[in-house]
Amino acid sequence: MVDINLEFIGKIVSDYSIPEELHFECEKGLKTVSYSKIILKDKYIIGLKGLEQFSHIFVIYILDKADRIELITHPGPSSIKDLKKVGVFASRSQYRPNHIALRLAKLMKINNNELIVEGLDAVNGSKVLDIKPYIPGFDRPNTFKVAEWYDWLK
Repeated sequence: MVDINLEFIGKIVSDYSIPEELHFECEKGLKTVSYSKIILKDKYIIGLKGLEQFSHIFVIYILDKADRIELITHPGPSSIKDLKKVGVFASRSQYRPNHIALRLAKLMKINNNELIVEGLDAVNGSKVLDIKPYIPGFDRPNTFKVAEWYDWLK
């Protein structure tokens, strides 16, 4: 096994204190539209240069409040009983082997070491591993398909 050393570049400040609050939003059929802050460590401020030119960013962060691994999981709100369970890699479940999340968020503002974002479904205090700009030519496929269960979430 290879050791991997990762350094957190910052943390997330949000209104969500426990993962269950995020599940409640999902149960209500809401997409997360709340605002959050990403507070970067000072030594990474220079790395933000030019990021203000982008409307959206990918945020890679740790799901450090996820307390288990579920290799078979319910892919959507538990209130939708007709959804069949799927493998964790076919879902957006937080209960993954490595508890890592990737989320596309709208970048609202950058102020020194603070990024204000919209649509980040992260628990307060979550550690940020990386930030990358969303670039349609790289990140959006020309054609795609999704699982049938996704239609239930619309």
